[in-house]
Amino acid sequence: MGAAGCGRAHHVPHNAESGYTVARLSPERQGADGGQTEAARGEDRLVTVVGTLADLTPGEAIVAQGWWRNDHRHGWQFQVLDYRTTLPATTQGMRRYLGSGLVRGVGPRMAERIVDAFGDATFEVIDATPERLTEVPGIGRVRSERIAATWEEQRHIREVMAALSGYGVSTSLAVRIYKRFGDDSGRVVAEEPYRLAREVWGIGFRTADKIAREVGIAPDASERLEAGVLHAFGEAGDRGHTLLPEGELVAVAAGLLGVERDRLGPAISSLIGRYAS
Repeated sequence: MGAAGCGRAHHVPHNAESGYTVARLSPERQGADGGQTEAARGEDRLVTVVGTLADLTPGEAIVAQGWWRNDHRHGWQFQVLDYRTTLPATTQGMRRYLGSGLVRGVGPRMAERIVDAFGDATFEVIDATPERLTEVPGIGRVRSERIAATWEEQRHIREVMAALSGYGVSTSLAVRIYKRFGDDSGRVVAEEPYRLAREVWGIGFRTADKIAREVGIAPDASERLEAGVLHAFGEAGDRGHTLLPEGELVAVAAGLLGVERDRLGPAISSLIGRYAS
């Protein structure tokens, strides 16, 4: 992979549909990359990172893995393969994070006041004793409750993302899964992983199949066999076929799934009954 590092996000434009992002980050530390991070800094001392980082917010800290590449038009960029977000540990990072718009009801000036009031303990206060926010000038009970509710929502999102990573799901895929299924993401991944291939952009059968193995779905489980048949049928459609002889479908699906052909009869019958009615 080449390199790993930690940085704090500044400018973060991204494509809302695909999650593809080009961001400017301030590196805080990096792995053994032969000094490439320093060489890649621009005049503003920031580096450019690209990849699927759909949930990245200005002020947020990330730990990323990937590699450097020298784009002929845009210069050195860090291509992110996977990453995880972390809450910033410095007061400067806290101000940026709170004032980024991620927490409803808190703008840059209010973020400054909150961090000035609580310093390094800011996130601990919001997390455990949010009623203390009323100690900050300009924050009353209603606003403190709104901030606390938004903070709780963001924490829940982080917990879901961490749970997804426990199933071997990369952060970039977890972002797409969460966008589709929200708080139900963990259950869908654990119980219906083949839905990911049908309903999440960028996740195909092979990725869903890998996740299914991670969560313990048997190779001959009916949902796996049906998903494999549907995938084989869909690939035939992508090649321009408007129909496919059953024998050919069985052969392709059996090869994809690594099972005997006679195991697919019940799966095909089940799919016909479901979709033909």
